[in-house]
Amino acid sequence: MSQNDTNATNNSSDKHTLEDHIVKSLWQGHELEQQVQDFSEDSQQLLFERMNNFVDSLTHLRESASSTTIEVPVELLAVVDRGENPDLFSVSRFEQCIERNQATKGRVTVLKEFSDSLLDAAKEAFPSEAEQYVALRKSAEETAQVEPSQPAS
Repeated sequence: MSQNDTNATNNSSDKHTLEDHIVKSLWQGHELEQQVQDFSEDSQQLLFERMNNFVDSLTHLRESASSTTIEVPVELLAVVDRGENPDLFSVSRFEQCIERNQATKGRVTVLKEFSDSLLDAAKEAFPSEAEQYVALRKSAEETAQVEPSQPAS
């Protein structure tokens, strides 16, 4: 298993643990809220226990959060602050990515067509130089296929 795979697995595990702590803290916060709303002197001990449990869960949550790296777009936080559905934000971003991908594919297609027409024009104007260029390009492509690419350092 590569170092990246190990990091990804650990990060996934950390995120799962963080998610569990968030859910537990939210649930204990809810229980504490219910206990406060239904407070009576007879339930004072239970209230203290729930408060302690809630504080403990927040401590575990903080520890778990400090060992997990999560990047959240500021725009997403603004959507949540406005009370909007964060899933709609995600769908919107996904659709924007698809649009950009299609635009990029279009640019690549246009550049390929331009390259082909430029080569055709070069073959008409400079036949021998164009043939040398084609031979060099073919040789470079074959060399690139034989030699594995080295990762950038």
